[in-house]
Parts: sequence; structure tokens; C-alpha cells
Amino acid sequence: MGGWPVGIHTYSYIWKMSAHDTLVHLADRGYRRFELLINCPHVWPEELTGAERRDTARLLAERNLTIEVLNPPSLDLNLVSPSPEMRSMTRAHYRKVIELAADWNVPQVLVVPGKTHPLLPAPPERVWGWFAEAVAELDRYAEDLGLGIVLENIPMAFLPTAESLMVAIDRLGNDRLGICYDAANAVFARESPGDGLRRVAPRLKVLHLSDTGLQKWDHATIGSGVVPFAEVADAMREIGVDVPTMLEIISPDGDADISKSHRALAGLGWEAVPG
Repeated sequence: MGGWPVGIHTYSYIWKMSAHDTLVHLADRGYRRFELLINCPHVWPEELTGAERRDTARLLAERNLTIEVLNPPSLDLNLVSPSPEMRSMTRAHYRKVIELAADWNVPQVLVVPGKTHPLLPAPPERVWGWFAEAVAELDRYAEDLGLGIVLENIPMAFLPTAESLMVAIDRLGNDRLGICYDAANAVFARESPGDGLRRVAPRLKVLHLSDTGLQKWDHATIGSGVVPFAEVADAMREIGVDVPTMLEIISPDGDADISKSHRALAGLGWEAVPG
């Protein structure tokens, strides 16, 4: 199949089936690339047995499947919480996710920069110190296990835009860090996704695509919101970076809405729907 490669984010399935069963289900529909949302009970590193880890590793090998990214829950975790206990718990969970990624030969773990209080945030230099310390620790651990860290633009995080992520990475001075760029998040944060992609191009490792409106943050079926996907496609052609695109659709009917979304992307330059 020609075009930019498309994978499936498992968000729509987290309350319906385990990650293992979701991989089987989506592989039966012809997909080979995935991003797993780390969500209990879908998949939770602290609860997975050795046998379950080996079963999934065997499934990946036997069916020639690739998990491109493990994505821990951004709503519960916070690397820049004023609470030292929350920061410690968050880093500990990320380490478990990194270990799971190593078990399954997943090249990248997604890290959300963290959230500050919307009414009275901590002083910026304190927030930066917590963030820099956490990223340095997690990146060292990931490097030791042979994988990388990608940061994502998320509207509620303290680094919500392409520019803020790139400035932060430059300030950290870490050449290993990559970016997962989310077009719906960019639009909701009032950022042009085309301009954002051009800005993050040197660090781009993964692209998330879904749709959203401007009043309600969403990850909906492509074509149901205001994300300018033709602009995203133009930027992808311009920057010439071939990274996996993950369809991050959140829907009660994931199968149908993922297929509809993929068909829409195929008309803009992404690979065709399997089968």
C-alpha cells in the first residue's frame, strides 16, 4: 500500500477488551501498527503477569504486528505536580511502562509534560525544575533499555503547543527526545496544525490524527469537526518526514468510525484501508 503509514490507537477499546484481545481484533481487520493506551484494565504494567507479557510478545511476532508507542494516562499522572508524592508515583509508573515497552520491542514511550493549576499555578521555574528532573530520569532509563521518549502537545499541559515543546527540548539540550504531534490537540489550542508540523519536523516521531471542534475537546471521527486535514497533508508533503500516523479515534463504535476516518485520510495521501 502506498502513502503514509496508518496505525490504530486503542483508545476506543479500553473499556471493551484487553489490549491483547484488541490487537487480535484489529489485526483481523488488517491493521499491523498500533499505539496502546495504558489504561486499567485494558493494559496495566503493574498487573501484567510474566505469562501475559510473553503471550502478547508471541502474538506480535506470529502476526507480524508492531506497537509503535505506549501511551500512559495523561489525566491521572502529573510530572509537575506540587506534591512530591504525586511526582514520584508518576515517574515510577512511567518506569514500569518503559520496562513493558522493552519487553514488547516498542520503540517509544509517550510522556505528557504535566499540568499546572489553572487558578494559581506554581512559579514557572519550579515547574520547569520538576519537569527537567523527571524527563532526565525517564530518558536515562529509556536509553538504558534501548528505546526513546516522545513528548506530546496537549492543551491542558504546561507545554501545549509545537513552539513550547520545541523551546523546552532546546532548553533541555537532549538530542534523543522526540515529539508526538496531535493535530486535534493543536487545533483545540488554537494552533495551525500545518504550522505546528513544520515547527516540530526535526523532532517528529509520531502523528496523532482525529477531529475536534473548538468548544469541546474531542478525538472524534475525521470529518466531524474543524481540523484542516488537507493542511496537515500539505505540511507532511513539505517536511518529507515518514512517521507512523496513529488514528486516535475515541468512539463507542470504534470499528466503524476508525474505518470511516481512515477512508477520509486515504483520499489525502495516507495508505489505503486494509482489505
